[in-house]
Amino acid sequence: MSFLKKILIIFFFLIPFSNSFAGMVTESQNLTVGDGESKNINGVDFNTDGTKMFVLYQQQKDNSNTDPRFVDEYNLSTPFDISTASYAGDSERCELDDGTSDNSKRRVFDLDFTKDGLSFFHSVGNAGSNNEDLQAIHRYDLTSPFDISTCTFASDTVNLNSDALQNDSLAGDPDGLKKDNRAQGVEINDDGTKLFVLMTDATAGGSAPDRILEYNFSTPFDLTSISLRLDAGIEIPHATASNSMSIEFGAEGKRLFLTGHNNDFVVQISLDKAFDTSSFTIDGKVNLNDISNTDQLRTVTFTNNGLRMFIGNDQSDTNPSGDNIFEYNLVCPFNIISGKCPPISENKVRTGMAIAQIEIAKRTIDHSTDTALNRLKWIRRNKDKQNLTNLNIDFNFTNQRLASLTEAVRTSAAKKKKKDKEEDIFYWSEGSIAIGRIGDTSISSTKKIDTDAITFGADKFTDENGIKGLAFRVGRNSIDVGNEGSNVDTDTLNITFYSTSPLENDTKFLDTIIGFGKLNSDLLTVQDGGRTTAGRGGHQIYGTIRIKDEIKKDNLTLIPSGRFDIGHSYLESYKESGLGAIDVKGQHITSKKIRAGLAAVDDLPNDKYDIKRHGKIEYVADIDRSSRFKYTYVGDSIEKFNDTLHTGALHNINGEIGIDIVLPDRFSIFLIYERNQALGSGHTDKLHIALGYLPNKETNFAFSIDGTDNLKSNYVLSKNINDYNIDLKLTSDLMRPEEYDEVSFNLRREF
Repeated sequence: MSFLKKILIIFFFLIPFSNSFAGMVTESQNLTVGDGESKNINGVDFNTDGTKMFVLYQQQKDNSNTDPRFVDEYNLSTPFDISTASYAGDSERCELDDGTSDNSKRRVFDLDFTKDGLSFFHSVGNAGSNNEDLQAIHRYDLTSPFDISTCTFASDTVNLNSDALQNDSLAGDPDGLKKDNRAQGVEINDDGTKLFVLMTDATAGGSAPDRILEYNFSTPFDLTSISLRLDAGIEIPHATASNSMSIEFGAEGKRLFLTGHNNDFVVQISLDKAFDTSSFTIDGKVNLNDISNTDQLRTVTFTNNGLRMFIGNDQSDTNPSGDNIFEYNLVCPFNIISGKCPPISENKVRTGMAIAQIEIAKRTIDHSTDTALNRLKWIRRNKDKQNLTNLNIDFNFTNQRLASLTEAVRTSAAKKKKKDKEEDIFYWSEGSIAIGRIGDTSISSTKKIDTDAITFGADKFTDENGIKGLAFRVGRNSIDVGNEGSNVDTDTLNITFYSTSPLENDTKFLDTIIGFGKLNSDLLTVQDGGRTTAGRGGHQIYGTIRIKDEIKKDNLTLIPSGRFDIGHSYLESYKESGLGAIDVKGQHITSKKIRAGLAAVDDLPNDKYDIKRHGKIEYVADIDRSSRFKYTYVGDSIEKFNDTLHTGALHNINGEIGIDIVLPDRFSIFLIYERNQALGSGHTDKLHIALGYLPNKETNFAFSIDGTDNLKSNYVLSKNINDYNIDLKLTSDLMRPEEYDEVSFNLRREF
């Protein structure tokens, strides 16, 4: 044997290796509980929002075991914060009375509520002579969600110690120790089709392994329709856990935890499929005695998002004041073992926050591009009449599955500066407000959207009867993710150059856009009351090419078009602070869209008005909808994640119908309804209303809306009469339209 090999062997045996990794679990606080009658916590659970905690006790304080057991209720003023817990009182507890007379043989274990809070389950078992028939699961129903004072016994299983419900599964057989084979842990999957029962060898000094048996229900939540699944089940080695008393699922059913009563271990098991014990890996265990002063663990549960773990332990024999519940912070959701953190894709809030950042980057490019193209469209529509001063109002309603988006209030004003059209520079502005909601999906929480932006621009005609211009856009995007307060706030700055050029006989046009942007985001993630914060910067570049042709026949004009959009955003790296924090690397986001459309414009004859009706059908292929999200957990950098996140749909159809009306008194109106259908992924509805005004040669008109909470409107009218400039300004509070806050009049003469 070589010298190097000898050194490695010695090093291996001298260095203590452990899979407990106590750094992954830290105690935050503990709470002593008790109602004065009961002892030995054997079950802890919370209601959905964490404002109620329920505690199940194994037996009576005096060890008489002649009276029913209880489930107590505690109210939490701060969700999932046990330091704010207060006992609800004896009148609010549930008496576990199944109607049998032999209470002395009954011990109760574990506690599992259904998601709707209208039922809960616990196990019943004992060890000793002639007690084989006591291993069962009981169900209690509530008339109001999580109101345990309304509990009534509903049903129970048949004898779980029968051969048909014990033998021949992957968990192994009880080896003839049926009288000492006690049902202790219980869990039911979300849809009520599966039951999981933890069986232990309850003999004094028993060495038989603990077993997790998986059962099926032919009728959801019906304990009487039980059958043992033979191709599933988990056998827990005795050295891993002994006399386990509780099991708990996490991570959408892909993680399973159990508590060892005799050795104070919490064991973590990963399942290949959710709520399926046919294929699994025992990740490891943590000895809580290495972290805090625990003794004889009895129950385990977690907050909704798995960043806090709660352990009920047996302190009543040494601490007469009551039993304890310990609260622990975890580095990452539903994980106590280093190197086993789950990806954020298993957490809807986390996924929603990551997708929201992608959506903001892409939406900023789309809005900046569309603003410039809308400007070109308006000029081309009105260039013959030189109507380049307009008032626009946009209403944008979005519905994507359970979602809706509204974009409203667009205002713009243009100012004619010089007499010769080829030398004129037109100044314009456009403001926008967007409000919306994107509903809950299988991977992401609900997102509520609020966008405010204002654009300032200037453009002019070229010698070739084209148009070129520059726009500056300032925006603020806010997306609320979930319902706990998670939020992405992003400030954006964009500069966009736009131009259009006639290609042939003033009927074919080439529109080009190139732009640059900067993003600055504040990120707040809230999970189970815990907060993580970070700041993230970014920049982007984008461009668009659109070709349009006008085919005129009598009063009908057909306009086929093709368009290609491309954009690239780079979001900088960031590192969160707080519970469950992640360290995110720099992220590249690319967007590519190909569009092909056909529009039609029909001039309607009318003696008094110029009327045009128009429509459009357009196919949009969103050919780049994914982005890599690279990160590690701050408290556990062993495993590096590289998740691929997707947004939007590949195939989309846009349809549009509208009408233009030009009135004889210098006003114009156009209405457009647009439908954007993402095939298989929802749709967007848009209603555009635009009002235009053609001023006299020496008259300038402008209208604007300023402010956020207190909106102010400004109306400015300027006119030149014989070298005298007359300015009239009216400022109004939109919340009080009957009043003007300010009226100003100015008279100037130019020499």
